[in-house]
Amino acid sequence: MVITFFSASVRLRWMGRPVGLQYQISDPNTEQLTSARAVKLAISRCHRYVPWNTECYTQALTARIMLRRRQIPMLLFVGFKKDEGQPLQGHAWTSCGAYIMTGYRTDLTSFTINGCFL
Repeated sequence: MVITFFSASVRLRWMGRPVGLQYQISDPNTEQLTSARAVKLAISRCHRYVPWNTECYTQALTARIMLRRRQIPMLLFVGFKKDEGQPLQGHAWTSCGAYIMTGYRTDLTSFTINGCFL
């Protein structure tokens, strides 16, 4: 039996190309922002009506796929935080320029960003 190990970049390529944590993309134009809002609405409606629980990570990956098909620039972030006496919390969110597409939380700044994908 032969077992092949792939590098992490090959195994995780569906998340996107890793970029620096301070990477900036240009703000979307009006047409792209309108499409991005429609994608956000579609994802939130699916979250409400599907019989399974869609977590932030699932929503972020879905937004990435839908925005990529529409050629709209976006970033996918993965972050973690550890509050005293609490277990480690992970969170994923996507942004299209300054517009948070999925995973919006009022405490996003409390998460330490561990990965940023284009």
